[in-house]
This record gives sequence, C-alpha cells and structure tokens, in this order.
Amino acid sequence: MKTLSLRAKIFEKYDEFSLLENKTEKDILRTEIKTMLAKYSEMDSNCYHLLGLVDYESDDWKENIETSIGNFQKAIELDKDNFLAQLYLAHCYHDLNQLKLALENYNKVDREKLKKFQVWRYTKLIEQIGYCQYKLENKYIGEQHFEEVLEWYKKLPEIDRVVPSELIECLPKNHRIITEMKKIETYLE
Repeated sequence: MKTLSLRAKIFEKYDEFSLLENKTEKDILRTEIKTMLAKYSEMDSNCYHLLGLVDYESDDWKENIETSIGNFQKAIELDKDNFLAQLYLAHCYHDLNQLKLALENYNKVDREKLKKFQVWRYTKLIEQIGYCQYKLENKYIGEQHFEEVLEWYKKLPEIDRVVPSELIECLPKNHRIITEMKKIETYLE
C-alpha cells in the first residue's frame, strides 16, 4: 500500500509540474519528482515515460534530450502499448531534426488509441508525419497528410485544434490547403 501511495504522490507532483510556468519552481519540482522516482522500487513503463517528460519539458531540454530518449525507449521496451512514450520519442527526434527517425517513430504510434485519448494530438501527429515526409523530399505524401489535417480542422471544434505550424512552414502561402486553413483559423491571416 505504501508503494501505491508513493506512486500517486509522484504522479500528483508531475501534474503540478506540467502546469507550472515559473522556471525556478519547475526545476525544483523536477528534482523532487526524480528523487521520488529514484526511491520507487517498481519502475514501470509509466515511470520511465514520466522521467523522459520531466527532462523533455524543461528549458534546457537540449542538454537532456539523450536522457529523455533513453527513458522513452525504456518505457516502450517495458510496454509496447505506451503510445504516448512512442509519440514523445518521435518528438525528440523531430526536435533534433533527425526526421527519418522521427518519421519511423511517429509511424509506430497507435493512432486509434491516440485519437481516442486526445483528437488534437492525433491531428498534430498527422501533421508531423506530413512535415517529415515533406522535408524528406516526399512532398506529395506530405501534402496528402496535410490534406487530412485540413479535413479534420473542418469538422473539429475550435478547442480540439492546435496551430498548424508545420503545415504552414512547408507549404507556399498561396497553396490551396493554406488558403482553406485560413478560412477556418482566422488568426492565420
């Protein structure tokens, strides 16, 4: 029972951490979470995923990216169904501009589970796959993914949409998809 209590406290601390914006407070909580996890004797996939996140979600994430990658990989190794760890592993490679590895890992994410979890993350995943394809000179495939993102934006409520930054970065400003996206997302004008 004591272990369960510690686990609950760790995840409670992470929830608090994820909402903080003050760097100093966030750094203190990051250290607390890592210390608590070091004491936790039953490290599972979710614990390693959490370790990856606390470093990834830091101002100095570039210094800790290899540690985050290792923790996300360990989380996946312990639970192949941990689709969020898989997604964040892909994000790490994306942020490092290792687009082939990012694409490989984005394609391993269980899309149905992600869509059920948060549809905005699902549409962002499709956009990120499109971005990787486009930047890897597979522009036609990239545009097909961007088209799918556009179709989702047409039917999603505003709360379930995020800024289509990768799509905007890739396509010319006068591209049909961009023009239609601007009709939906008026802030893009």
